[in-house]
Amino acid sequence: MTSPHNRNTAADAETHGHDEKVSLPAARTGAPQPSAPPELDYQGRKHRRAMDNATLWDMARKIPAALIQTGRLAWTVDRRMTLTIVVCQLLSGIGTAVMLSAVAKALPQLMVDDPREGLTHAWPALTVAVVAMATGAAMWILADWATRRLNPKIASAADLQLVDLHMRAELAAYDAPGFGDRSQAAGIGAQRAVDIADDAKTLTNGLVQLASAAAVLTSLHPVLLGVLLLSVVPRGLGGVIAARVDYRVHDQTVSARNVRGMMRWWLCTAELADELRANTMRRYLHFWYQSMSEQVSSREVAGARPYLWITLLAASLGGLFTLGMWASLAGLVLAGAMTTALAGTAVVASQTAGRALNSIIRYSTVMFHHGLYLSDYYDFITEVRTMTAARGTAQATPPRQIRLEGASYTYPSKDSAAVRPITLTLNRGEVVALVGENGAGKSTLIRMLTGLTVPTDGTVLWDDTDLAAADAETVWRHVGLVPQKNGHWPLAARENITLGQPREHGDERIWDAAERVGMTKALRELPQQLETLLARSVWGGHELSGGQWQRLACARAMYRQPAVLVLDEPTSEMDARGEHQIFRELRAMAPDRITVVVTHRLDNVRMADRVIVLDQGAIREQGSFDELVATEGSLLGELYALAQDR
Repeated sequence: MTSPHNRNTAADAETHGHDEKVSLPAARTGAPQPSAPPELDYQGRKHRRAMDNATLWDMARKIPAALIQTGRLAWTVDRRMTLTIVVCQLLSGIGTAVMLSAVAKALPQLMVDDPREGLTHAWPALTVAVVAMATGAAMWILADWATRRLNPKIASAADLQLVDLHMRAELAAYDAPGFGDRSQAAGIGAQRAVDIADDAKTLTNGLVQLASAAAVLTSLHPVLLGVLLLSVVPRGLGGVIAARVDYRVHDQTVSARNVRGMMRWWLCTAELADELRANTMRRYLHFWYQSMSEQVSSREVAGARPYLWITLLAASLGGLFTLGMWASLAGLVLAGAMTTALAGTAVVASQTAGRALNSIIRYSTVMFHHGLYLSDYYDFITEVRTMTAARGTAQATPPRQIRLEGASYTYPSKDSAAVRPITLTLNRGEVVALVGENGAGKSTLIRMLTGLTVPTDGTVLWDDTDLAAADAETVWRHVGLVPQKNGHWPLAARENITLGQPREHGDERIWDAAERVGMTKALRELPQQLETLLARSVWGGHELSGGQWQRLACARAMYRQPAVLVLDEPTSEMDARGEHQIFRELRAMAPDRITVVVTHRLDNVRMADRVIVLDQGAIREQGSFDELVATEGSLLGELYALAQDR
């Protein structure tokens, strides 16, 4: 819906003449203002309103689990640094306990009539206190150093595992409902892994410091620990409630911030710069971006007031209880239950314990928040591991024949099949053209032929090997695929052709593939030829045209010299000369492989040995181009006639 805040902004600017303060294009020009983007508040997140709905007990149970998960991740990444952090935390706590005990021993000796005599007796304890305090500080610094060394490794390990599983997952996983949302949540969890490692260090340090200070306070007088807890609890509860306010703002704006972030990339990238300008989209998109920013900022500003009142109330209550603690100490001294020296030690211990408790409550809340996202990460990792392409152990070899026996495929959450049961045989040396209207099932059939997906019913056989029972990597080793949407990889030109394939033949085979697709001249004209980075957005990088990228994708497939070569609209952006060259090479390479071509340019279909026409997921007709075009009622004939009338 349209935000009232956005409507009023433009209206006020025009009324008061403050146009220079408002960047809404419609406000400056007086043109009708477009509708503001709707308020986005995605309802499907797993942990929606998690902080609001969580009790303190829920948080208390979640935090140990988050600590354990973080510890396991850190342990698998770098055991030495993990042990360093743990040991340093313990030594820091011991240092605090020794320091407070030494202060408790030194203060009575200092509080005598003769300062020199008191110092003479107290200096050993004071020396121990100073050394213990310095040791504790040094341990904290060392733990921080170890954490800084560990964090980059944690970030890399979490991200690499996520990326690796995405690349190994069955393609059907991407079609599962909500997969993209869960993937995004897992990505956030991987990013939060570093934050939670820092939080875990600070939280555990607070726990150790609290235990040390509490032990000293209890030894001085048991009532002091109870009074201390009362002085800190209001601030702790205030911290939890304030964190809920922060999280509510985060939760309500996460969708808007995600969409705004995606839009920002599109507004600033060169890929859409032409379309944005030529279609005069700048004004609207700038207005859209600002409106979305205002939706986010208005919610953040609205959360500032309750945050202030909560913090003030918690601080006031904490102050009252702190006064109660000082009063308790004074009462103990006046009643003779505690000496003035011990009261001084209690003040130092209470301050240490108070800081530790504040740290514990603050970082417990933060860890609960981060822990939700970390659990998303681990849940997604577990889910995708069950979806990786681990089908069987049979070793696929270059096929002389591909047979589909009643093979069909239905996408997850779909009622009707994308490809209905098909029985079909493809032979080595044959060039087969797949033809059909949009949505006929051509891309899905290609996925089944190449083992990218296994049929939901029926079988696909390479010779006698059922692809559903074969090691997927051994299948793809013999496939060369030029997809309809090919990758413009930000790599050197050499790697854009080889993509990590062995280079036993040096550059000769690379240049041969380039020659086959007509890219030799373009590659030699690059500043560093094959070493040139093909990424214009990076300093020193260069860009290719759309047709050149398609030629490079064809060269990539030809370099592999595959047994099964599949090209999906391989020449849609090429000129006539390039298109002719590609299809001429396909014919020349045909005897050694099974070649499948998908194209809507029906003149190119003439070069195929056989044309298979798909219609609504089923084979409607097949045969030679001339036979099908001449057949009355042929779909190919109808499509070809329409193409000739353009």
